[in-house]
Amino acid sequence: MQFIFLGPPGAGKGTQAGILADHWQVPHISTGDILRTAIAGKTSLGIQARTHVEAGELVPDVLIMALIRERFGESDMKQGWILDGFPRTLAQAQALDELLAIFRQPHPQAIYFEVSTENLVNRMLARGRQDDTAATIRRRLAVYQADTTPLIDFYKKRECLITIDGNRPPDAVTQTLQEALLVNQSSHLAQV
Repeated sequence: MQFIFLGPPGAGKGTQAGILADHWQVPHISTGDILRTAIAGKTSLGIQARTHVEAGELVPDVLIMALIRERFGESDMKQGWILDGFPRTLAQAQALDELLAIFRQPHPQAIYFEVSTENLVNRMLARGRQDDTAATIRRRLAVYQADTTPLIDFYKKRECLITIDGNRPPDAVTQTLQEALLVNQSSHLAQV
Protein backbone atom coordinates (compact mmCIF):
# COMPACT_ATOMS: atom_id res chain seq x y z
CA MET A 1 0.00 0.00 0.00
CA GLN A 2 1.70 3.10 -1.27
CA PHE A 3 -0.25 6.32 -1.52
CA ILE A 4 0.34 9.97 -2.27
CA PHE A 5 -2.22 12.30 -0.67
CA LEU A 6 -2.51 15.54 -2.65
CA GLY A 7 -4.58 18.61 -1.95
CA PRO A 8 -4.36 22.22 -0.89
CA PRO A 9 -3.63 23.33 2.67
CA GLY A 10 -6.70 22.69 4.81
CA ALA A 11 -8.04 19.89 2.58
CA GLY A 12 -7.72 17.25 5.33
CA LYS A 13 -4.82 15.25 3.84
CA GLY A 14 -2.91 15.07 7.11
CA THR A 15 -5.99 14.04 9.09
CA GLN A 16 -6.88 11.28 6.64
CA ALA A 17 -3.27 10.13 6.25
CA GLY A 18 -2.97 9.80 10.02
CA ILE A 19 -6.19 7.80 10.31
CA LEU A 20 -5.35 5.41 7.47
CA ALA A 21 -1.68 5.03 8.44
CA ASP A 22 -2.80 3.91 11.93
CA HIS A 23 -5.42 1.60 10.43
CA TRP A 24 -3.00 -0.03 7.97
CA GLN A 25 0.07 0.20 10.23
CA VAL A 26 2.18 2.02 7.63
CA PRO A 27 4.25 5.21 8.00
CA HIS A 28 2.57 8.58 7.44
CA ILE A 29 5.24 10.76 5.89
CA SER A 30 4.93 14.52 5.83
CA THR A 31 7.81 16.62 4.49
CA GLY A 32 7.12 19.15 7.24
CA ASP A 33 7.61 16.46 9.90
CA ILE A 34 10.77 15.19 8.19
CA LEU A 35 12.16 18.74 8.06
CA ARG A 36 11.34 19.45 11.71
CA THR A 37 12.91 16.16 12.82
CA ALA A 38 16.08 16.75 10.78
CA ILE A 39 16.40 20.34 12.05
CA ALA A 40 15.78 19.33 15.69
CA GLY A 41 18.23 16.41 15.35
CA LYS A 42 20.85 18.77 13.89
CA THR A 43 21.61 16.30 11.09
CA SER A 44 23.73 17.60 8.21
CA LEU A 45 20.61 17.84 6.02
CA GLY A 46 18.71 19.45 8.90
CA ILE A 47 21.37 22.12 9.32
CA GLN A 48 21.21 22.91 5.59
CA ALA A 49 17.39 23.03 5.69
CA ARG A 50 17.41 25.27 8.76
CA THR A 51 19.28 28.04 6.94
CA HIS A 52 16.52 28.15 4.29
CA VAL A 53 13.69 27.95 6.83
CA GLU A 54 15.18 30.72 9.01
CA ALA A 55 15.60 32.93 5.93
CA GLY A 56 11.91 32.41 5.09
CA GLU A 57 12.80 30.59 1.87
CA LEU A 58 11.41 27.39 0.43
CA VAL A 59 13.69 24.43 1.06
CA PRO A 60 15.17 23.48 -2.36
CA ASP A 61 13.86 20.33 -4.07
CA VAL A 62 17.32 18.76 -4.02
CA LEU A 63 17.40 18.99 -0.20
CA ILE A 64 13.80 17.77 0.19
CA MET A 65 14.59 14.79 -2.04
CA ALA A 66 17.70 13.97 0.02
CA LEU A 67 15.54 13.94 3.17
CA ILE A 68 12.88 11.79 1.45
CA ARG A 69 15.58 9.41 0.20
CA GLU A 70 16.90 9.03 3.76
CA ARG A 71 13.39 8.25 4.97
CA PHE A 72 12.83 5.67 2.22
CA GLY A 73 15.96 3.89 3.41
CA GLU A 74 14.36 3.07 6.77
CA SER A 75 13.03 -0.47 7.26
CA ASP A 76 9.42 0.49 8.05
CA MET A 77 9.00 1.79 4.48
CA LYS A 78 9.04 -1.69 2.96
CA GLN A 79 5.47 -2.53 4.05
CA GLY A 80 3.90 0.57 2.51
CA TRP A 81 3.53 4.27 3.21
CA ILE A 82 1.42 7.38 2.78
CA LEU A 83 3.08 10.55 1.52
CA ASP A 84 1.19 13.58 2.79
CA GLY A 85 1.45 16.62 0.55
CA PHE A 86 4.47 15.41 -1.38
CA PRO A 87 5.23 15.72 -4.22
CA ARG A 88 3.97 19.28 -4.72
CA THR A 89 5.38 19.92 -8.18
CA LEU A 90 5.95 17.99 -11.38
CA ALA A 91 9.73 18.11 -10.82
CA GLN A 92 9.26 16.52 -7.38
CA ALA A 93 7.00 13.83 -8.87
CA GLN A 94 9.66 12.96 -11.44
CA ALA A 95 12.34 12.86 -8.74
CA LEU A 96 10.07 10.59 -6.67
CA ASP A 97 9.72 8.25 -9.66
CA GLU A 98 13.52 8.01 -9.85
CA LEU A 99 13.74 7.33 -6.11
CA LEU A 100 11.09 4.61 -6.31
CA ALA A 101 13.03 2.96 -9.16
CA ILE A 102 16.18 2.95 -6.99
CA PHE A 103 14.26 1.28 -4.13
CA ARG A 104 12.45 -1.02 -6.60
CA GLN A 105 9.03 0.10 -5.47
CA PRO A 106 6.03 0.42 -7.80
CA HIS A 107 4.31 3.69 -8.65
CA PRO A 108 1.88 4.71 -5.89
CA GLN A 109 -1.80 5.51 -6.07
CA ALA A 110 -2.42 9.28 -5.93
CA ILE A 111 -5.41 10.61 -4.00
CA TYR A 112 -6.51 14.18 -4.63
CA PHE A 113 -8.63 15.87 -1.95
CA GLU A 114 -10.82 18.34 -3.80
CA VAL A 115 -12.22 21.10 -1.58
CA SER A 116 -13.88 24.40 -2.49
CA THR A 117 -11.87 27.57 -1.94
CA GLU A 118 -14.49 28.91 0.49
CA ASN A 119 -14.27 25.79 2.67
CA LEU A 120 -10.47 25.94 2.63
CA VAL A 121 -10.44 29.62 3.62
CA ASN A 122 -12.94 29.00 6.42
CA ARG A 123 -11.01 25.96 7.72
CA MET A 124 -7.71 27.83 7.77
CA LEU A 125 -9.21 30.91 9.40
CA ALA A 126 -10.71 28.64 12.09
CA ARG A 127 -7.18 27.47 13.00
CA GLY A 128 -6.60 30.94 14.41
CA ARG A 129 -3.03 31.39 13.21
CA GLN A 130 -1.94 34.99 13.46
CA ASP A 131 -0.58 35.23 9.92
CA ASP A 132 -3.71 33.70 8.35
CA THR A 133 -5.98 36.31 6.82
CA ALA A 134 -8.52 35.59 4.09
CA ALA A 135 -6.35 37.48 1.58
CA THR A 136 -3.09 35.65 2.42
CA ILE A 137 -4.86 32.30 2.43
CA ARG A 138 -6.37 32.99 -1.00
CA ARG A 139 -2.91 33.96 -2.33
CA ARG A 140 -1.35 30.74 -0.96
CA LEU A 141 -4.17 28.70 -2.49
CA ALA A 142 -3.68 30.37 -5.89
CA VAL A 143 0.05 29.57 -5.79
CA TYR A 144 -0.71 26.01 -4.72
CA GLN A 145 -3.20 25.60 -7.58
CA ALA A 146 -0.74 26.92 -10.17
CA ASP A 147 2.04 24.60 -8.95
CA THR A 148 -0.14 21.53 -8.52
CA THR A 149 -2.41 21.49 -11.59
CA PRO A 150 0.34 19.96 -13.76
CA LEU A 151 0.92 17.35 -11.03
CA ILE A 152 -2.76 16.38 -10.97
CA ASP A 153 -2.68 16.04 -14.78
CA PHE A 154 0.49 13.92 -14.51
CA TYR A 155 -1.23 11.37 -12.24
CA LYS A 156 -4.46 11.48 -14.30
CA LYS A 157 -2.52 10.55 -17.44
CA ARG A 158 -0.86 7.74 -15.53
CA GLU A 159 -4.39 6.56 -14.59
CA CYS A 160 -3.55 6.32 -10.91
CA LEU A 161 -5.47 9.34 -9.56
CA ILE A 162 -8.56 9.08 -7.40
CA THR A 163 -10.39 12.33 -6.57
CA ILE A 164 -12.15 12.51 -3.20
CA ASP A 165 -14.70 15.16 -2.22
CA GLY A 166 -12.99 16.71 0.80
CA ASN A 167 -15.83 19.17 1.48
CA ARG A 168 -17.64 16.60 3.64
CA PRO A 169 -17.09 15.86 7.36
CA PRO A 170 -13.88 13.90 8.15
CA ASP A 171 -15.71 10.64 9.02
CA ALA A 172 -17.54 10.65 5.68
CA VAL A 173 -14.28 11.35 3.83
CA THR A 174 -12.55 8.48 5.67
CA GLN A 175 -15.33 6.05 4.77
CA THR A 176 -15.34 7.10 1.09
CA LEU A 177 -11.57 6.94 0.97
CA GLN A 178 -11.44 3.43 2.47
CA GLU A 179 -14.11 2.21 0.05
CA ALA A 180 -12.38 3.78 -2.97
CA LEU A 181 -9.00 2.36 -2.04
CA LEU A 182 -10.43 -1.10 -1.34
CA VAL A 183 -12.17 -1.17 -4.74
CA ASN A 184 -9.03 0.14 -6.44
CA GLN A 185 -6.76 -2.42 -4.74
CA SER A 186 -9.16 -5.24 -5.71
CA SER A 187 -9.27 -4.18 -9.37
CA HIS A 188 -5.47 -3.82 -9.43
CA LEU A 189 -5.03 -7.35 -8.03
CA ALA A 190 -7.48 -8.72 -10.62
CA GLN A 191 -5.33 -7.19 -13.40
CA VAL A 192 -2.07 -8.71 -12.10
